[in-house]
Amino acid sequence: MKVITTREIRSETKLYFELAEKERVVVKRGKKFVNLIVSDEPDRIFLDENWVKGFMEIPAEYRINPFEISPSGDLYYADRRNVERLKEAISDPEQRKVVKTVKNKAELQTFLESL
Repeated sequence: MKVITTREIRSETKLYFELAEKERVVVKRGKKFVNLIVSDEPDRIFLDENWVKGFMEIPAEYRINPFEISPSGDLYYADRRNVERLKEAISDPEQRKVVKTVKNKAELQTFLESL
């Protein structure tokens, strides 16, 4: 595995793209890492081990494909119970009432402190 900086990838983009076809290349950006993944399929989905672990923690009878609902694949949408609650909330006029509207960060902070 090759870990490089954002400066290195800017100056030698072609080199690192070619290297990523042969080995794992990771760009360190601050405290985070960006993995370069080479694929012939632009719509292919790549998952990490933590995502798979979280998915498997959902009881099998409630598991659904979250990518059919959310392009991010958020695990919230992988649980049929959550999706059903959302659908109920959207379809029930009582659930759609706006309780509080905040217009800026200060109002949001005040609202959160009041909870």
